[in-house]
Amino acid sequence: MDKNLKSDFCIVIDYKKDSENPSRVFEAMASLIKAFQDFDNDLIKTIDNKIETVLLLEDIEISSLKTWLANVLRGVPDEAVKGLNWKKAVGHYLVKAKHIVVKKLEGKTIITDAKVIEDIQYEIVEEAKNTDVKLLPNYTPLQLPKLLENIDKINKSLEYLSPEDKATMKSEFGDATFNLELSITPDELEDLVTRETVSNETIMILKVRKPDYLGNTMWDFKHGSRSVPAKISHEEWLKDFQSRKIDIRPGDSIRAKVKTEVKYGHDFEVIGYNYEVLEVQEVLQEKGDNQSKLPFEGSV
Repeated sequence: MDKNLKSDFCIVIDYKKDSENPSRVFEAMASLIKAFQDFDNDLIKTIDNKIETVLLLEDIEISSLKTWLANVLRGVPDEAVKGLNWKKAVGHYLVKAKHIVVKKLEGKTIITDAKVIEDIQYEIVEEAKNTDVKLLPNYTPLQLPKLLENIDKINKSLEYLSPEDKATMKSEFGDATFNLELSITPDELEDLVTRETVSNETIMILKVRKPDYLGNTMWDFKHGSRSVPAKISHEEWLKDFQSRKIDIRPGDSIRAKVKTEVKYGHDFEVIGYNYEVLEVQEVLQEKGDNQSKLPFEGSV
């Protein structure tokens, strides 16, 4: 690192010269910077919501695309930290947290165990201790769902790049190579932060917002003010619906046996719902005062 620069870290993207789709390099760089800025903002909120952080562009080199960046911090009164050089401590902490994330994900293609995320969370907390950031009055660790959300943003930024490209984060802590082979699906994201799933079956009346006319995918229902995306697994009913023996349109409702799964995170906060319509018992067509009920033949 050039000692004349005030930068805290550098993102380097090595690319094959004369390769197609050159915009991918700049799109990846812009997306990575945005992902790091979002990560910094979430980390700052765990320290004190009065602190603000901004990434400043220090320099760009184009042999490889190198972007030098610096954190600028402001917002916490000095008297709140009793002499701690909080700007230096927090700046150091933010860079090391990003380095930890990139370094810990090197060489992985998938994440199937929440322990990987928990280890990253633990190392970030340890760095907060080492830099005295935990001395700041309002410090709390970044929770697993928010940490995983930031990891996903960083990972998605790399999708612009081709397999021949390489991206690296350089800082005083050494080089950490971004993992272009890591894949995280939305279902995996939710499963990684789920501690417990509670399920039950109940009879519900669901208002149809968007039926699935073409295949066996998700319907969009409404229950009260809540949107309820649900798969209908009642095959006989679906067969009749798709062959037009049953007429149901947006605004109509169904009375159905519904399986509901509630997913709880490691802090026992609700992180998601899954719905499955097991049996459609009745179609309730919306026709004002002349509303008719169309029971499904064979319903219980």
